[in-house]
Amino acid sequence: MGATALRGGAFPYRRSGARRMARIPAAVLEAKDLALATEATWLDEVLSEQHLYESKQRPAPAGQRVGWRIGVRPYPLSRSLRARLTEIGEDLWALVQAQQAIYLRSLKTPELAFIAEYLDAGKPADLVRFSQMHRLRSHVPVMLRPDLLQMEDDFVATELDSVPGGFGELSALQDAYSSLGQDVLGGPHGMLDGFMGAMRHLSGAEHPFVGIAVSEESSDYRPEMEYFSRRLRERGERVFAVSPRDVEFREDGLYAQGERLSVLYRFFELFDLRNVPKADLFLYAQRKGTVVVTPPFKPQLEEKLWFALLHHPGLEDAWQAELGVERLGRLRRLIPQTHVLDPRPIPPHAVVAGLQLGGRPVRDLRQLGEMGKRERANWVLKPSGFSELAWGSHGVHIGEDEPQEEWAREVGEALRTFPHPVWLLQRFRKARVVEVPYYDFAAGKTVEMAGRTRLCPYYFRSADGIVLGGALATVCPADKKIIHGMVDAVMLPASSQE
Repeated sequence: MGATALRGGAFPYRRSGARRMARIPAAVLEAKDLALATEATWLDEVLSEQHLYESKQRPAPAGQRVGWRIGVRPYPLSRSLRARLTEIGEDLWALVQAQQAIYLRSLKTPELAFIAEYLDAGKPADLVRFSQMHRLRSHVPVMLRPDLLQMEDDFVATELDSVPGGFGELSALQDAYSSLGQDVLGGPHGMLDGFMGAMRHLSGAEHPFVGIAVSEESSDYRPEMEYFSRRLRERGERVFAVSPRDVEFREDGLYAQGERLSVLYRFFELFDLRNVPKADLFLYAQRKGTVVVTPPFKPQLEEKLWFALLHHPGLEDAWQAELGVERLGRLRRLIPQTHVLDPRPIPPHAVVAGLQLGGRPVRDLRQLGEMGKRERANWVLKPSGFSELAWGSHGVHIGEDEPQEEWAREVGEALRTFPHPVWLLQRFRKARVVEVPYYDFAAGKTVEMAGRTRLCPYYFRSADGIVLGGALATVCPADKKIIHGMVDAVMLPASSQE
């Protein structure tokens, strides 16, 4: 595909041919495929100008500006995998609704009381009480993003995030690759349309006034939120990225830019709530019904330990009642086996369901520290949710990478600190190895990289049902155990074509 395929839109290619060539490095000019080289240079230039993610921890690869490797075409998905993404979206939204129903039931049902006990553990009592308010009981997040590992012919979900970053970055990638004439999943404006559809559905207004509140803890993401809101304003929408301290409280609601907010989009984690300026006023305004806050202040919906509860044999009837047999089966195949690291003694007649060590059932979770290398290679330790360690892979420990002494120490620490935070043991799955081409600016040529893919589809709940806005593919070198945005990763929008 030649450079002439570039078309207008968010990133029109307006420079003259002479100026365009002047910006291309010498290695690129010597490339055999100058068309691909020119397109890669343009992608690097326009994406870097958006300042989507600014962190000293992610420097740009040699010869380019953005902090990831630039793929030469969107990430391909087969027709069956694209259909599977649609099915996964419907199933995950049903799961969130079921989580809400089962949590509320556990507050009144003695045999289910352990569910609320787990989910409320380590949380401030006032936040837990707020989350249980009757007027908020139907509130669920309007955006969901699972982390999916691509296997041979399906996906495995390792996370389900209702406060996801990356949607501004994906929106920019959709715009940029579409401007090259390439087909992307969701189209050039899939994320913008999905977000606004959710905001309209939530607020009941055709053009709601939305403030995306970005906390100091989440400040690395501020540039992409500013880009995203700016793109929406260019389309006539009223959306601004704001600091919580700049939101003004009045008796009739919350204000930003001198105007009353219809929706406050919360881009900060609930573990950090005490450090967010005016957070108590946000809670007060939502309690009074003068503003809609999303995701809602419901820490029980932001816990990974739901994955353990989904596989709990004693909850079979509860899950089937909410999800049905077929959907429950699909979700259990999607979500890997997970266990809560609860240090309390197990009754003499009981074992940990589904967990064995040396071919024998586990009766004491301290035994996990004795796992040999081959056994612990199948497991990963991670915090459940309400912790500064629970985002961005900060607290993840992969058994295969840990010396036995260190693994034993980590298991012991997880049990000792329960429930601040709650830790999980999750079955470790490796994504399949794929070949993905990216442009090597230093070498002046396209390079095929063997890597493993994390696919992050973004689902929005709107009047049209569950909408897939697009999907961000992060392909890391095959020797990396944890797949996330890094200088060695190729980051791409998923393609709508095979």
